Amino acid sequence: MVTTAGQWKAEEVEMSDLDAKRDEIAAHIARDLGFDGLAGLNPSDRAAVDQQTAETIEGCDPASPEPVDCSDADRVMRRLLAEYRGLQQIRTDEGNVRLAEEGEVFAPEDDA
Repeated sequence: MVTTAGQWKAEEVEMSDLDAKRDEIAAHIARDLGFDGLAGLNPSDRAAVDQQTAETIEGCDPASPEPVDCSDADRVMRRLLAEYRGLQQIRTDEGNVRLAEEGEVFAPEDDA
């Protein structure tokens, strides 16, 4: 629930930052797969890149239920993934602050 225009604007910016970081990860994966980047990919190739991006983000997350060993990822990919996780954490933290300000009672164990 958004209570003010300022909060909505902040959420839009954060989502845009998160989306932009995901696109950076996807572009890096596309290059690793032999493409010049995301521009000009046909729908099938883009779907393959998007699938690999989702799997990489999920699998390389240390909190993932089934994390994979991403130690072989290059330095750039490790940095991009760390930045992506940082942006996700900021969004989660701000959402928790907003809930607390609205008087919602929550605890991490309630998420189970």
